[in-house]
Amino acid sequence: MLLIKKHLIVIIGLLPCIVIGQTLQCCNTEKEVEEAISGYWKIKDLDSKTIYHYWVADGQGNVEDVVSGEKDGEYEIKERNHSFFYLQKENFGFALNYIYKYGNWTSNLNYLDATKMILITNGESTEYYKVSE
Repeated sequence: MLLIKKHLIVIIGLLPCIVIGQTLQCCNTEKEVEEAISGYWKIKDLDSKTIYHYWVADGQGNVEDVVSGEKDGEYEIKERNHSFFYLQKENFGFALNYIYKYGNWTSNLNYLDATKMILITNGESTEYYKVSE
């Protein structure tokens, strides 16, 4: 019984590390993350029509809210609320440091592949899927 309790304590202690652990299916370098994150992303299971356009130019990340246009693959700027982000290498992987006219925040890049991205901001996980361009 004592052995089971010790194992349970170890498992419970490691669980947060496993949950927070980063899984970047596509990327090991900043350049690879920049290439994978570039494109149009929509929050999964959200009724909003907002799409987030991510791109990197001259080493600076950009994010802009857009909405789908009348034609497939056509997007229009939703509002003039352009944000910037800087990719930062951390011990656990990568973080996105956002700069916005109303404040700054950091999101940890928890998962990234060609079609899915999960960002953790203030302890909350948000899943995005890539919209075809």
